[in-house]
Amino acid sequence: MKAPIPLLFIALVFANSAIAAELTLELPKTTWVLQQGSPPLQQREGQVLPAENETVQKMLPLLNERKPEAALQQIKVRYPDLMEQLEAGDPKGTVRERVVTGDPFSPPRNNGISATMLYLIGNAYVAAKNYNAAEVAFKTALNVMPDFIRIHESYGLMLLVTERYKEALRQLSRAAQLGLNTPNLFGALGYANDRLDNHFGAVSGYQMAMMLEPDNEQWQLGLLTNLTSSKQYSSGLAFVDQLLNTRPNDAELWIYRSSLQLEAGNKQQGLDSLEAAIRLGNDSLANLQVCASLHMEIGSVERAVSLLKTGMGKGLEFRFVDQSLGWLAAHEQWSPMQKLLDETNKNQSGLSDVQQSRVLLHRASFSLHNNESVPAKNNLQQAITLDPANAEALLALGQLYHKEKNYGQAELLLQRASASPAFKDNALLLLAQVAIDQHNYTRGLQILRSIYAANPGRADLARNISTLEDLEQLENKN
Repeated sequence: MKAPIPLLFIALVFANSAIAAELTLELPKTTWVLQQGSPPLQQREGQVLPAENETVQKMLPLLNERKPEAALQQIKVRYPDLMEQLEAGDPKGTVRERVVTGDPFSPPRNNGISATMLYLIGNAYVAAKNYNAAEVAFKTALNVMPDFIRIHESYGLMLLVTERYKEALRQLSRAAQLGLNTPNLFGALGYANDRLDNHFGAVSGYQMAMMLEPDNEQWQLGLLTNLTSSKQYSSGLAFVDQLLNTRPNDAELWIYRSSLQLEAGNKQQGLDSLEAAIRLGNDSLANLQVCASLHMEIGSVERAVSLLKTGMGKGLEFRFVDQSLGWLAAHEQWSPMQKLLDETNKNQSGLSDVQQSRVLLHRASFSLHNNESVPAKNNLQQAITLDPANAEALLALGQLYHKEKNYGQAELLLQRASASPAFKDNALLLLAQVAIDQHNYTRGLQILRSIYAANPGRADLARNISTLEDLEQLENKN
């Protein structure tokens, strides 16, 4: 009679699967609002006026030779009043009134200056890092030629340099809308989107730049960074592996590969790539720290300590060494811990009193492992002398005195340790034990109840309190 039950169960499973296969989520409906056609484009490239040709011929070679100050000087010889107004911000609009398109069919204007001339002047100011004057020149030219494509590009690039990313994106996007399709423009759009945390937009920009200029390492690294930031790990790994096929000794690419693997949760593969980068010379402190941490986590403790020792020679922060020593002690990695302590001793003179106190604490931990209570106690006492607020050392020394039944010293040290929020509960629990060991159950109960009041979820404390209450009653009866 029991045999049909499994068959019935199987039939139900298949039936449910068939029903599930027919189900489809109803996605939100999207309403598209289609815009009308764009207005006709105005003139997108400008021309200089005939009277400006001589000045342009003198300044352009200087700009190409990256001599912007000399180029600006040439312009000031010809247009001293114009330059003065631009550098002052054109407060009265004097320059704005003089600008013309430069088109042969545009009406002439006395003392006119072409938008193209202002474009060149603006670029000279950008090269000379006078961004305020450059912005006045660009904006003034755009007043008469709002579709001047090169100005939108140059103005946008200047805004990127000055970290005005939203404004930069507007200018660069307008240059693209007007038809400019250079790899530099798309790369700049990628960078602007990256700075604005629009990583999917940045990916698109860098991909367009790479389509036109595939070997540009700047676009490649920008794309890799944003594939990581947008969590496109599979695409990022496929891309970095493609680049490594032609540049297998590029340490930066191995770092990117490591980052992508780690972000995807593949720790061993990330560690392997990081080790490759370190072998190729990218052994920055940050990378050594990450590599050491991964080795500790995965289990290659000896390699981790070797990396830490290398890092200490490069100025590794003591904070990281301190954490590593604590981790090694907690995981009972005593031999590697001894090696790291020996290396720390070589740099003892460069440590502050607080840092030396931490080293002495770790030495005491090592001594206790070897059942050497006397040197452990000496190290802990020195640690407290150097840093009276070292609560961990106070707690450890209090434990030692408690084991020796030196309850008076233990209580003094544990009271001091309880002042630290991080060690308060442990210190109070030990104080309660000191009281109980001396048959002072009332005192022990007071301490346990104070801990339980702050941690009502601890069932173990509730049980201990109940047991201690029974002991107190027995003591009172006797």
